[in-house]
Amino acid sequence: MTFLKSMKTFMVCMATIGAAAFSQINAQEQVEVSDTELNKIASAFQDIQKVNMEAQQKVMKTVEESGFEANRFNEMYQAAASPEKTVDASDEEKERFGKLMNEIQQMQVGFTQQIEEIISNEGLSMERYQTIAMALQSDTELQGRLKAALEQQQ
Repeated sequence: MTFLKSMKTFMVCMATIGAAAFSQINAQEQVEVSDTELNKIASAFQDIQKVNMEAQQKVMKTVEESGFEANRFNEMYQAAASPEKTVDASDEEKERFGKLMNEIQQMQVGFTQQIEEIISNEGLSMERYQTIAMALQSDTELQGRLKAALEQQQ
């Protein structure tokens, strides 16, 4: 399910949306992250994964309840997301799809708020979380430390 994979990616990356705008970090720069901060990131990550799973389930249920077949919804979603793609659809189907996308977008706002609250409850600012998340994309040593912190918390 392409849309649902996109949704998962969206939720996993939700906390880093806008990171480029907020962070002045160069991808090549090292970010100093204390063990305490890394443990907070690990704890937040685990709670964010729960929100991601909940989000995926709610989105799947919403799509199913809308009367769309998953494949048809994905086809229309891909066409809406890519100007090169087109899909034949009736006006009624397009209207239903639009309403469904609005509903999903509202759900995403709620999920984003949950994620921001999780991060805040760990005592991290969104900016700091985003900076560390950006660093994790390229810093293998930091990735290893996060993996170890996650394993310790399990």
